[in-house]
Amino acid sequence: MDNQVPIDELLGLIKKEVDPAVLGKARERQAAVWEGKRPDYLPILLSGSAIPERNQYPVFDLKEQFFDPKKMLYEQLWPALGVLRSKSDSVPSVRVNFGTGFLATVFGLEQDIFPDKMPWLQRHLVKEEILKMTVKDLEPVAEKGLMPDCLEYIKFYREQLHGTPIKIYLPDTQGPFDIAHLILSDSIFTEFYDDPAFVRRLLTLATYAYRTASRIIKQWIGEPETGGCHSNGLYLSGCGVRACEDTTTLLSPALLAVVTPFIQEALEPFGGFVHFCGSGQNLLDRILRLPAVKGVNFGNPERYPWGEVIAQIVSAGKVYYGSVGRNEKEPLSEYFERVLSGLKTKGNLIFTPAINPDEPASEAITLWHKIQDRCFG
Repeated sequence: MDNQVPIDELLGLIKKEVDPAVLGKARERQAAVWEGKRPDYLPILLSGSAIPERNQYPVFDLKEQFFDPKKMLYEQLWPALGVLRSKSDSVPSVRVNFGTGFLATVFGLEQDIFPDKMPWLQRHLVKEEILKMTVKDLEPVAEKGLMPDCLEYIKFYREQLHGTPIKIYLPDTQGPFDIAHLILSDSIFTEFYDDPAFVRRLLTLATYAYRTASRIIKQWIGEPETGGCHSNGLYLSGCGVRACEDTTTLLSPALLAVVTPFIQEALEPFGGFVHFCGSGQNLLDRILRLPAVKGVNFGNPERYPWGEVIAQIVSAGKVYYGSVGRNEKEPLSEYFERVLSGLKTKGNLIFTPAINPDEPASEAITLWHKIQDRCFG
């Protein structure tokens, strides 16, 4: 590891910004939403404004970070500092960032590493390789692929973060269908029709890897199975993991009926929220019926009619965590009022608003509370 990484100085900046009362209230508000209780105010998660000190310190590219836990943690700590400075309901956290192919490496696949973009798989498995594979071949999961590296990085993170409020969250574990797609590539779409039993076999393997690795890494991190943190801001209670199902949005309702039971199986031990980009109304309709799904997060919130979709989420008894599309030149007060108008009570929403650079975090927080007072009494 490079001794020239000024991580101690950065941790010094972080410790100056810690306000236990603010962080305690942040956890309390977010937990209340997940637990179906009424917080004093619905949480607002902000990342803070630009950090002026950043340009005085070195920057390490993605390839440098991948091969050095000190550089990786250092780069992850800058956004955590921004979260602390926002004094919002965000809870700062960091993760080991090995890319979307992380769990695919458990299957024996390797990634190319780049300085300017995230890692990508060098190849995929062919059908014949997968047909020979059973869940026993994945064991011991803790020793396969990048899992041992993940453990070493987590050990370093925990040592460096001792005495700070910054938590560690899970690496990018994707979700059952996204993992299966990464392993096999695009031929999975035709295999639904050519050999549906094979697709179910692959999904069984992917689900096993997701559940087993998530449980192991949670033990390494030291967080409960049904709680924790995520995404440098989110605090979880009764909800322990994220499933990323981006490519799942491409499936028809009939194919979603095949895949969604595997999402339920993957999340069942933990409770989890599901993230997906793109337009995924069909997927949303399905996952809101799953008991193990506690919430949803949209990568493209602008594609969903807010009033309709939040009503659907509330009716299902789930949580929406994330942003809501903001209209061009929409005043902040009107934006907040529109977001809150879809709710009848303080619940079901952990909000990460679209805030302009000239809108200070403190003013946004005050306005968010004021409008809630007016809307809910």
